Order: sequence, then structure tokens, then C-alpha cells
Amino acid sequence: MSLLLDTHTVIWFIDKSPRLPQHVRDMLEDESNDVYVSVVSLWEISIKTRQGKLIFNNSLTETARQLRSNGFRFLVVRSDHVYRLDTLVLHHKDPFDRMLIAQSLASGFVLVSCDEAFDDYGIRRLW
Repeated sequence: MSLLLDTHTVIWFIDKSPRLPQHVRDMLEDESNDVYVSVVSLWEISIKTRQGKLIFNNSLTETARQLRSNGFRFLVVRSDHVYRLDTLVLHHKDPFDRMLIAQSLASGFVLVSCDEAFDDYGIRRLW
């Protein structure tokens, strides 16, 4: 299965947070799944950390290293993602989440998130 992680999923995985359910952690660690992290999530972490809206002690370089060491792949923003973004109804106003939704829809990924607001877009969501 191809999984795309929401930003909070990335953070909770790296932090080994108990907020990430064990069944989700097991799916992410299952080598039969292809796990993707969007560069949008790294961008969101950077911006929100610098604005003081997020406390995250890892540097982006260290975060990327840890994600790669777990076999996760990085997903860049492609033009088909942006075109799909342009078609989304404005149910969810967070620009980072909207791009993750567009990427998930355009690429056929299952989005790993606890955010039920994503369901309004007809995506496949795991949690």
C-alpha cells in the first residue's frame, strides 16, 4: 500500500509520541508498504516552528535523515498536484493540508491522518 503521511503523523512518528496509535506505527514500519512524506510537511514544520506555533526539537536535516533511515520516501510537489489542488472545494482552509489532500488524490495514496475533515474530499484515509 502507498501511504502519504500528514504532518502531525510525521512529527509523532519521529518523536515516538504515544499520540500515534500502535497500529499506525506498525503500518509505517511494515516494509511491504511504501511510505511517503511530502516536502510540504517539511515546509510546514519549518514555517510553524519559526512562527512559534510548533515546538519540534529536530532540525529538518535530522528529520529527513531519520525518515530516510526508516525507508520513507519524499514526495515533491508536481504540476498534477497543483492542478488537482485547483479543483478542490474549500472544505478545509489550511493550505498545507489542502496540498496533502491534492497529492493524495492525484497520486492515489492513502493519507495517514487523524484529521476527519479530510474525509469530505473522498480520499482514502487511514487511522
